Amino acid sequence: MSARFKIFLKICMVTVFLTTACVLPGYTQLFYNVNIDDTKYYLSLNSELGVNSNTLTNNFIGTFYKGGFLDHSLKSKALDRLNTYYNILGYSFNTDLYLNIPGKNNNINYYAGFENRNLLELRFNKDLFHLVFFGNADFTNEFLILKNLQLNILNFQQIKAGINKSWRKGESTHVLTAGLGYNNGQNILNYKLPYGSIYTQGEAEFINVQAEIAMKRSDTVNQKFGAENGWGFSADVAYTFSDENNVFHCRFEDLGFIRWKKYSQSYYKDTIIFFDGIELSNLTHISSETISVEGADSIVNAFAFSKKYAAFSQMIPMNLNLGYTRYLCKRRLSLSLNFSHYFFSQYRPRLRFVTSVHIPVKNSVISIFPSAETGGYGRFNFGLGLSAMVNKKFYIEIQTSYLNSYLLPQKSAGAGGVISIIKTL
Repeated sequence: MSARFKIFLKICMVTVFLTTACVLPGYTQLFYNVNIDDTKYYLSLNSELGVNSNTLTNNFIGTFYKGGFLDHSLKSKALDRLNTYYNILGYSFNTDLYLNIPGKNNNINYYAGFENRNLLELRFNKDLFHLVFFGNADFTNEFLILKNLQLNILNFQQIKAGINKSWRKGESTHVLTAGLGYNNGQNILNYKLPYGSIYTQGEAEFINVQAEIAMKRSDTVNQKFGAENGWGFSADVAYTFSDENNVFHCRFEDLGFIRWKKYSQSYYKDTIIFFDGIELSNLTHISSETISVEGADSIVNAFAFSKKYAAFSQMIPMNLNLGYTRYLCKRRLSLSLNFSHYFFSQYRPRLRFVTSVHIPVKNSVISIFPSAETGGYGRFNFGLGLSAMVNKKFYIEIQTSYLNSYLLPQKSAGAGGVISIIKTL
């Protein structure tokens, strides 16, 4: 991890902790929102950051990130928690800004906005963790298996525009949303190791390595914010039903792709390497004939990639979101169940349950809502949130889904945050 990336991540984390927020899959305000007067112009700002893992804990992740000492006990406890083949570490940082534009008819609204998306995903198996933190000594005369490993880094921006159309039928309201987006690809890095093995002979006389490795990445000349290394399009569609006591929504967001330009690089290697050391006849002349040019070339060829420059297309993470909310006690209490999944990523299906208490204060409503969720990049998380709606002209929401991770960092994982602000103009 580069020094610049560490500094950037620290700044993001500090910002989130100061706002006492948490990470959730991004709910941009391009969709219908019951908390604001949509007959007026309004701006919405949403920002989220999160780090989570389904097996590692905050204690281990934090110590490793800060460069602290990883003692044998800490590494062993982390190793015992790992699955054999499917362990995930995910990082995301997304921000969006949207403008709602009311149409001439009360049942039509338009929207336009900008989004910035950043994603890092690492999928690894138990043997890779063992190799990195304990070495290969425990695998003498055995095969150390590296299987189904993957690293994804993706940064891109979007410009979106669309329409919300609503209609009433009896006591219920129906809202249909459709929009298109232009995707600017800033940079992508994708490593895949479908299969690999390392065999160490018992007396350390030789090591045998077999690996299949593939990599794709965008042009490395310019990877700064807004760099135009790719382009593409995406679509959003959503439906919302609501009546006095019920709200149901179904959303498909970011069904699209990015076409990375011709200076992008693709690497591939399927190789077997047998290494039994180098014979030296004279330690004071190591450049003797025992290390020939041909020998050096053979080592380089064994490890080097077959590289080519060519454009390629890649799907961006697409979000499917289903949610149902039931209001009780004259809308002073609500129960919500939400299902979310990002396709074309390492994100696992996530289920979230929220209980909300809504407290009327003059023309405002203050809501307090504990939550529980499972899936995504993590395992189980519990949190608490707070929101305020003022006369349907101003809305703010902050929350944390990771109370258990902050309180019990040795047993849980998850850190980050989201904040949402909406203001009529």
